[in-house]
Amino acid sequence: MHYGSATDPFYASSPEDNQARLDYYGIFAFPTVMMDGLYDCWPLATMQGYFDTRMAVPCNLGISIAAVEGSSETSGTLQITLATDIGIDTDATINAMLTESGIEGTGTYASQGIDYNYGLRDNLFGSAGQTVSFGASPETLVLNIDYTIDAAWAWDQLYLTTFVQSPVDDQVLNSSMLKMSDLLGTGIQDGQAGTPPVFTAGPSPSSGSITVFAEAPGQTCIVSIYSMDGRLVAETGSSGTVQIGSSGVYVARLRTSGGFTASRTVVVIR
Repeated sequence: MHYGSATDPFYASSPEDNQARLDYYGIFAFPTVMMDGLYDCWPLATMQGYFDTRMAVPCNLGISIAAVEGSSETSGTLQITLATDIGIDTDATINAMLTESGIEGTGTYASQGIDYNYGLRDNLFGSAGQTVSFGASPETLVLNIDYTIDAAWAWDQLYLTTFVQSPVDDQVLNSSMLKMSDLLGTGIQDGQAGTPPVFTAGPSPSSGSITVFAEAPGQTCIVSIYSMDGRLVAETGSSGTVQIGSSGVYVARLRTSGGFTASRTVVVIR
């Protein structure tokens, strides 16, 4: 969150979008660090505990983003694919925010050589975001959103931060952060880009041997397996078999180089 003042270069660059986020959370004091919309991680010593808590929560929503063919460093269209692996039956709000890093500080920060990072430049879906509705069965939603890059922004320092948030409890259901320059290498030409990867993990229940398979054309895949307390117990690439030594419920989480994430729950009985 950035301080609501004209002397803050990031706030001043997009006051409406920044103020909307401050108002959303009811923030009037700084610094404030929010994690997944649920936890205020100030002081920062609390962050690791909250992170571990959130990592233990299964994620049933995948986000995949690609630049439509013809998109450039000045303007274009992004295709955002949201895919659920179970029915989550809820309305949510999607935000896609352009942020910039490496901006020289002002005042005291300038004298100390401190740069600003990940400052909000533009919320592509508008200050309030856009409502998306998920049904009671697994489904895939595809949204196209246009972008325009201000000539004053440094292209190689621009990032797209996309997140889907519940309006009920402010929980972030999933998020993605990608460098804009990397996205231009995923232009849609044959209609297949943005298609959610294939991802399986099982059997469930299992006696301890879990086989994972992930396939995402043109992307690398990493599958991490976590215990319910957030502990990383195994990791593999797009395919492999891992051994789990203790009974319990585990979450297999897929991450691709294109920014897609998904999870599967596996029960181990030994």
